[in-house]
Amino acid sequence: MKKALIFLSLVIISSLSFSEGTNLENISQNTVVATETETKPQKMILDVKSVYDSLNIKGKLDYFIFQKAYLGYVQISNKNPGVLVIIDYSKPSNEERFYVLDLNKKQLVYSTRVAHSKNSGLEIPLEFSDDPNSYQSSLGFFLTLGEYNGAYGYSLRLKGLEENINANAESRAIVIHGGDIVNDEYIKKFGFAGRSLGCPVLPTALTKEIVNYIKQGRVLFINGNDEEYIEESVYLSKLAPIFEGKPQDIVELEKPRETLKVVATTSTASTTSLASTSPVITNTTAVQNPNQKNISIMLDVIKQEAEYKQYSSLRKKENYIDYLAIIKSIIVDKSNLTTTKHNGETSIVSNLDSAKENKEEKTLEKIETTSENKNQNIEEIKKDVTKQEEVKKEEIKTEEIKKEEPKKDEVKKTNRKYSEEVVRKSLGLGVKLK
Repeated sequence: MKKALIFLSLVIISSLSFSEGTNLENISQNTVVATETETKPQKMILDVKSVYDSLNIKGKLDYFIFQKAYLGYVQISNKNPGVLVIIDYSKPSNEERFYVLDLNKKQLVYSTRVAHSKNSGLEIPLEFSDDPNSYQSSLGFFLTLGEYNGAYGYSLRLKGLEENINANAESRAIVIHGGDIVNDEYIKKFGFAGRSLGCPVLPTALTKEIVNYIKQGRVLFINGNDEEYIEESVYLSKLAPIFEGKPQDIVELEKPRETLKVVATTSTASTTSLASTSPVITNTTAVQNPNQKNISIMLDVIKQEAEYKQYSSLRKKENYIDYLAIIKSIIVDKSNLTTTKHNGETSIVSNLDSAKENKEEKTLEKIETTSENKNQNIEEIKKDVTKQEEVKKEEIKTEEIKKEEPKKDEVKKTNRKYSEEVVRKSLGLGVKLK
């Protein structure tokens, strides 16, 4: 087989390289390999009753509800298989209506109470909605996502899988979390569980354990007293006749199965040269086996060699544009620009340094001048002070002189005073005349 393949490839190469008037450089071949997905219905026969019996849940969970949950579970392709969670809102809130079923181990792992939304009903929810701010519970199939610690403690995000039924679960922040409204004390006090804003609420003591068991892609089915749900359900609407009358034990189900189909086609469109008179070679055969695929790869190699020859021949022509030279010149220009930019930056830095030095010198001169001026002012002030002191001294002297002058006058005046006898004698009083 290998010899035949090698011989066939050599024949093709020789025929392409030595054919008269044919220009190998103009051969263009396109090999298209595509994958298409086909959805084909796959018939499945499910013995639902045997699965139900293997779980030993008779008396806890009704078979009719389990049948709906299991038939939807089988159709969901992107699930994390092995665990099925069911909430039965057709029961009152003071009873156990939250079930975790391990289908691989064939056992009921958890069975506990769960609360519903406040606008759906008091003890048994009767109204359901997916509208934001409706504060009602939603029915249908969900996938569990990741866990987180929120306002209500350890919680589990949910993704609704059915449009117009529960698809707004994430935007409505519908999650599974714990709460005291389903604990034994609350039930004993009020007779029924409390109600939430739309989330299924589990007992606080069991929340973390259950969340860790059912997180990351497990299927959750919420059942309720709503006759229109089956008709609108993505997974159960086609099975509506099964749920009429007595439940069936064995169900035949058509599950859509996606298959990948690989389509590989090779088309060769060739053009002849101006001097060629040979006919155009066309090939529209599909690659059906590995031998033909290898031939197409060989043709691709020949095409690449022809393109290289065409490229080398074009380089020899005068009108050839040397893009490598252009790129090199651009790189050189960029390097020159960087050097000039660097030189400009260095000159700018030097100018800035000189400017800084000049500023510093000017500031020093200003400081010196201001210091000299201060010294001169101090000397002038000292001179003024001395002058003022001298003036004050002179004033004091003049005042003292003025004070001494009246004393002299007084002395003179006192010196002019004479005794009465002398006055009398001078006036001739008391002298007897002869």
